[in-house]
Amino acid sequence: MLTVILIWMYVIITTYLVGFGFLTSFSGWPGMNRKKAGHVNKTYEFRFRESYLMAGVVLLTVFAQVFSLFTGVGLVANIIVVIACNLILIYYRSEILYDVYQLIHRLRQGGTWIIYLAVFLIMAYGTSHGFMHYDSDLYHAQAIHWIEDYGIIKGLGNLHVRLAYNSAAFPLSALFSMSFLVGQSYHVMAGFFALLLAWQCVDIMNVYRRGHFVISDFARLAAIYYLFTIYDEMMAPASDYFLSTLVFYIIIHWLDMNVRHEKSYVPYILLALLGVFAITVKLSAAPLLLLCIIPVQRLLTDRNKEKMAAFWISVGLAALIVLPFLIRNVVISGWLLYPVTFLNFFGFSWKIPKGVAQFDAKEIRTFGKGYNDVSAYGDVSFAQWVPRWFSQIGGISKVMLIMSIVAALVYIAYLIYFVVVVAGQKVQTMQKSEKPKVFEISRRSMMNMEDFFTIGGTLLGCLLFWFFSAPLIRYGVVYIWLVPAVILGRMFIILFNRFGDNIKSLFMKTLTALFFMWMIYKGVNLVLEDAARFDPRYLVEQQDYGTYSTDTFELGGITFYYPTEGDRVGYYPFPAATHDLTGEVELMGKELKNGFTTVTN
Repeated sequence: MLTVILIWMYVIITTYLVGFGFLTSFSGWPGMNRKKAGHVNKTYEFRFRESYLMAGVVLLTVFAQVFSLFTGVGLVANIIVVIACNLILIYYRSEILYDVYQLIHRLRQGGTWIIYLAVFLIMAYGTSHGFMHYDSDLYHAQAIHWIEDYGIIKGLGNLHVRLAYNSAAFPLSALFSMSFLVGQSYHVMAGFFALLLAWQCVDIMNVYRRGHFVISDFARLAAIYYLFTIYDEMMAPASDYFLSTLVFYIIIHWLDMNVRHEKSYVPYILLALLGVFAITVKLSAAPLLLLCIIPVQRLLTDRNKEKMAAFWISVGLAALIVLPFLIRNVVISGWLLYPVTFLNFFGFSWKIPKGVAQFDAKEIRTFGKGYNDVSAYGDVSFAQWVPRWFSQIGGISKVMLIMSIVAALVYIAYLIYFVVVVAGQKVQTMQKSEKPKVFEISRRSMMNMEDFFTIGGTLLGCLLFWFFSAPLIRYGVVYIWLVPAVILGRMFIILFNRFGDNIKSLFMKTLTALFFMWMIYKGVNLVLEDAARFDPRYLVEQQDYGTYSTDTFELGGITFYYPTEGDRVGYYPFPAATHDLTGEVELMGKELKNGFTTVTN
């Protein structure tokens, strides 16, 4: 735990400084400020302090990916980060001191610093130990090890096909693994993403004080439940945890801005870019691109020189985020988006054979449907696999999936009603008065219809994309929970606003009491479950990757490891494969850094 705390403090300092430097500069770029009375430019003021941390995370992830294209991500990369942070601290010293002073003053004034500190310590304890994700000992650990030592290797997916599953989460994990210090590779960044989400969920305590619900409250409830479910697993560097916490963060933040009547398009641009970043963490987040509709609409409505500058800057930043990820894909596998084979642009000698990639993609879909034998169930019909798949889903996930279906039907009905009735009335009103306002909000507890349909449609798109690609519950749990939270949550607010004040007050008190009882129940269960496996060592250290029995084979005089049972090797037997690859794979040179290619008969 102490190790996790120390690394997190380093992560918070570096990401904050990098994020602060970037966002402070960004708000002064062409088109990224707003006009006030007298046509005076007003720099956008960031209201959410976690925005600096998240911006820093994205920038340092991009840096780690770029750095990995040339060499291993370790001591030298961290030295560069520290130097950059010191330069930012010197250049923006007065602004940073003022920002930190404001933050401390706000936390002390409201007494919330105790809550945020408690959340920090609780999440650090959870990240210090737990259950290592199966895939982490299968290939996540090895992928991070390769990035730490070599950065990137041509045709690495030929050695272990799972190593071709590139994720931006792995270079970030390598940057902060601190393996160059004591030899152990720490895995704290999935827990750090969970920490940022947990801090964001602290605002749920404002519901009772506020006296009414806002739509982000329901998303926060879903996020809190998710954090409970991964508490004993978030120490693992699994991309599923990175993505789910990130999607929760994006949607909650987006909903918060709508409720607070945010008029500037700057934060919407940044959140859309964060959605682009999420796709580099896991390709299943691709439908999040639909969120770009909102800032693009703002920028292309009443276009002017400043807005077009902001538009092209946004496009450039999106390319900056995606390009290193795509380059890593090509180098590791020879494919632009492995295992997607219809994007076949390259003919490199290290390219994973098309048949292998197609089989791999089929295996992912088959496994997601609940089958392990690709040859027997790879072409199973929709009518066959859906009932079987649904019967295997756990209780709460099954309930939320049914609620997602209900929410989808409500969304469609609401959309039809809006198009036929509301939109028609709105057009008539606008013809008589003023031009449309994209972000017009009628109630403080509500978000405008356009944004609701965009966000709800995006979440439904993500849910459908997950369902028809690889519907394993842990891949799509964030969408299963957010779809009903956002769509049905809005319906609940509409009904709640029709109640009288006395009924509202009674309802709020009842729900608040139930929420605290639920939190106590979940908390007690966590304590009881953790007590059974408590180990005082993890109050200082972090639980390491798993260890497994291995055997060896040689390629080009270099020793490789493979498991004697199963397919996992963990982190330390390195380099490793799933089995003896003699005669199947060969080195492209005399050293590991030269890469791997498949032996063709």
